[in-house]
Amino acid sequence: MYPYYHSAFHAHTYPPLPHYYGQYSVPIQFIPYIKSRQFPTVNPDMFMSSAQHMQTLMKDASLILAKMANSHQFAFDLMTAAQSSNKTKVNEMLKETGIQSSPSVSYTPDGLKLDFKTDVDHVNCCHLNLSLKWM
Repeated sequence: MYPYYHSAFHAHTYPPLPHYYGQYSVPIQFIPYIKSRQFPTVNPDMFMSSAQHMQTLMKDASLILAKMANSHQFAFDLMTAAQSSNKTKVNEMLKETGIQSSPSVSYTPDGLKLDFKTDVDHVNCCHLNLSLKWM
């Protein structure tokens, strides 16, 4: 019965249906068939190469972050160039920190995003994303 029926025709209610506690049904027992999977043999060469390239990206990110954290003038100039959409100036300033790779740079009114990428044997293997907020 819906609560919005308030007419005399629908005024009488019926008692609720009985609810039984303690009912228990036995679950159906089954044993799933699990097919054993064959994995290829492990070759860590690409994994190790990715880790080595990631170390380089992390060193570059560390250089940029150290410069941003320790130089008020650098941080001010970088924010000014980014907010005025001077992408060449931003890239020049990042290169001046001594990094080996050049990140793709995007900025919003809220902050700066740096995306470091590298390829190993023409395979895109490593990404390092930094998001820094200035507002």
